[in-house]
Amino acid sequence: MLRATGEPRGPATERLPADPAARRGLVIGAGAALGGAWALGALVALQEVEGYDPAGVEVVVGTSAGSVLAALIGCGVPSQRMVRRLSGGSVEVEGTEPVNALDVDDHVHRAVGDVPFPVLLPGNLALAARALGSPGRHTLMTTAAALAPRGRGSVRPVGELVAEHQGGAGWPDRPRTWVVTMDFDSGRRVVFGRPGSPAAALPEAVMASCAAPGYYPPVAIAGRRYVDGGGVSVTNADVLVRDRLDEVVVLAPMAFAGRDPRRGARARLEGTLRAYATRRLEKEVDRLTAAGSRVRVLAPTPEDLAVIGPDVMDAGRRSAVFETARRTTATVLSTGGADRAEIRPVAS
Repeated sequence: MLRATGEPRGPATERLPADPAARRGLVIGAGAALGGAWALGALVALQEVEGYDPAGVEVVVGTSAGSVLAALIGCGVPSQRMVRRLSGGSVEVEGTEPVNALDVDDHVHRAVGDVPFPVLLPGNLALAARALGSPGRHTLMTTAAALAPRGRGSVRPVGELVAEHQGGAGWPDRPRTWVVTMDFDSGRRVVFGRPGSPAAALPEAVMASCAAPGYYPPVAIAGRRYVDGGGVSVTNADVLVRDRLDEVVVLAPMAFAGRDPRRGARARLEGTLRAYATRRLEKEVDRLTAAGSRVRVLAPTPEDLAVIGPDVMDAGRRSAVFETARRTTATVLSTGGADRAEIRPVAS
């Protein structure tokens, strides 16, 4: 869990002075429909409280639902427009008109909410065997992804959304936009958009990053099969280690701060996943810190988790999740909580 402490953790959590020459990165992690709504609320709060400009960072990294937001940022889409398209309600944001939810094209969230029942066969037994046989080379998430049933949903609406806003432009480079996936045959992390990675169109890279095993089939790109980058890590913040940025802001929808207020078997299972994701994020933050980056982490609070509930695929709750995240994140930022965040798993 992310636990606020009374003293700063060290150089990684010291607030970076306003410096237009500072090199900044933004990481937006996985979290399905409700994780995406939470991350969008947190992003809006950053802009409202601090004047944070996601388009002004040097590089933005997105995984799964976070890849959608990263791609839209890379395409120059203002957060106000993202709110109109993705928040699911009549949310008022400065500079926008109130939106009637009935007027919003909701095909993306219908694709999330109406996923067909999967085929009850493991998606990739060969990868599962390799991951279990070489635990030092693969994460627990990789094994889980390989053993998940074969999904039958469609991520095409996500690709269409990205293509719509990309227009005829090429791969975004201001900010540099990196989309994290996992090669479903090798289990290796692939960061589309990063130099040296395979070529892919931005919409198909985002579709691959959103292809969560158990819900959606792998996405084929140039003869290889790719799935959700959460099969390696739900944040993948450590892909920025070599860039040695001055500051990295991490929006981590699948980590959590404080104690989980939810009850029930499903909530406990989801909470176990969050605890694992948080421990992985701690290691990623340590690597970034060792490379000289100051890191600020924002994650759902207990109040956020109570609104999210046990099912992060329940797109019908995204408006409430967005509104709550916008408010709770603003409070955390106003009190300096993100600067004092210490990532430490504790019992829930």
